[in-house]
Amino acid sequence: MEQPFRLRRSILSVPANRENMVRKAFSLPVDVVMLDLEDSVPIQEKEEARGRVAAALKEQDWKGKVRAYRINAMDTPFAYRDIIDVVEAVGDGVDVIVVPKVNDAAEIKAIDYLLTQIKMRLGLQKTIGLEASIETALGMLRVDEIAFSSPRLEALVFGVADYGASLTMKTRGVSGHGEAEEFYPGHRWHFPLSRMAMAAKAAGLAAIDAPYGDYRDEAGLRRSCLLSAALGYDGKWVIHPSQLQGVNEMFTPSPEDVERSRRILDAYDQARREGRGSLSMDGKMVDAASIRVARVVCSQWAAIEGKRESESG
Repeated sequence: MEQPFRLRRSILSVPANRENMVRKAFSLPVDVVMLDLEDSVPIQEKEEARGRVAAALKEQDWKGKVRAYRINAMDTPFAYRDIIDVVEAVGDGVDVIVVPKVNDAAEIKAIDYLLTQIKMRLGLQKTIGLEASIETALGMLRVDEIAFSSPRLEALVFGVADYGASLTMKTRGVSGHGEAEEFYPGHRWHFPLSRMAMAAKAAGLAAIDAPYGDYRDEAGLRRSCLLSAALGYDGKWVIHPSQLQGVNEMFTPSPEDVERSRRILDAYDQARREGRGSLSMDGKMVDAASIRVARVVCSQWAAIEGKRESESG
């Protein structure tokens, strides 16, 4: 099953039980609005929040944004109803379901089977995608298996706060990146970030980084984006709307990168038509890895332009 390309530079989590916040999210410059049924929703409001998610998916103008929502973890009594109640209500009206605290590939496989049954029953045409959030030491240990668990899987997400808690890492209690520098002589999240990105890219998935905790620290946010982008990440969660513009800019390819990528793909197509097995551009050989990167950059740029048209239309 060929995965659709979705723009995931910025992801904003919005509590599904906060109607004002949900309404505001659709006017923000964010790529993915993720309606949250998990941590931000109290137990007594879970059922009502599902209805609010379904209503937002059916009634709101998403303006080209990825339509996503996060269920509760699979070891809770809420997850199966989060899937059935919302998907049966909206049908093809959701793009992606985010699965938190994934510790085993079996969790993603179980959701895949359930969604396939719902798809058959309702006669849906579209295949709903999945994102797996890696938030524990056990999940990171099994990230390879999780990455290849289902053709529905589109992305892996790094959950920094719960991951740190699962390793009993020292913390100042701030959720997200940016609060560890005083505890460790270096970047203590480098290994899990690199480990998860490697698994994601090996499986052809997007890799999404955790948010930066201090939304007032623009320089720190920029450093965090630079690091994760350098490791192959495609985007980042944000905890505050003020972070959206900076994150979008950091994960948007430059015009020079786009132009070079287009030239590489044009040269590659020309070489194929002429039956040439090797390719050079500007006096340098172009390898398969460069061609793959060029395709990603061009797909991302096309998605950005399409989103701009949707927002202005």
